[in-house]
Order: sequence, then C-alpha cells, then structure tokens
Amino acid sequence: MNNKLLKDFCKTVRDSTLKRLKTVPEGYENWRISKNSLNFAEIAKHLIESDDWTIKKINEPTIKSILPEKGSIENCSKEQFNTLKLELEKCLDRKIKFIDSLNKEKMESKIYDDRFNGEVSIEWIILRGNIDHEIHHRGQVAVYLRVLKDKK
Repeated sequence: MNNKLLKDFCKTVRDSTLKRLKTVPEGYENWRISKNSLNFAEIAKHLIESDDWTIKKINEPTIKSILPEKGSIENCSKEQFNTLKLELEKCLDRKIKFIDSLNKEKMESKIYDDRFNGEVSIEWIILRGNIDHEIHHRGQVAVYLRVLKDKK
C-alpha cells in the first residue's frame, strides 16, 4: 500500500471514530456497557496511547505491546472528554507526519511484534496493529451508543 493511501485510510477511520465520539451524550463520558469494559473516555485515551505507542514501537522495536487500562478514567468531565477528542485529532496529525517520513524500504522492513508472535512489516504494524485496532474500538463505541439509545 502506498503512503498516500495509508494516510487517507488513517484519516477516514479517525474521522469516523471522532464522529461517533462526538455524539456521546453529555454526562455519559464515563459510561461503560459492562463492569469489565472500557468507558467512552477510556476508549479515547486508549486510541491516543495506541497511536503514540505505534510510533514508539517502530522507532524502538524491542518495546512490548500495551493494553487498555480499564478504570484509568473514572470521573471524566465533559471538558476533559472534549480535550481527549482534540488530542485524538492531534495524534492523527502526528501519525500522518510519521507515515510521511517512512520510505518504501522502511515500510517493508520487519520487526518483532509480540501481538503477532513474530516478525511483521512496519506497514503491517500500522495497518493491522493500529488502524484495524482503531476500527475495533470504533465499533465498540457504535455499539455503546446503540445500547444507550435503546435505554432512553
């Protein structure tokens, strides 16, 4: 996949994620679908951390994968949630600039990633390990919103 297509895909996915997060009703920033799931604010925080981790992983291939932290944000205010959404926009810009800095050889180079139990290309880490991961959480947000709508 060429870098332009990869960057466009990143942007499309992030725009769709933000569109959903922007519809979270005020007062529901800390709502979770079950006691063991992430709340809306924690999902946003996790996506920010995932973008930053992806860049760090590519620059420091020996670091281990990260997991989301349930309970990391228990009392997120509307203002804090708005800040998380703004940070999601900013980290997209960082990710796109980073992708721009990668040439074809770097994208095709392989490093070990414990999530995949072996060596994978940098492109795979971005595409599967980051963008597809965000798509999963975007779907999570969509389901949460549907459940909330049905409860009202």
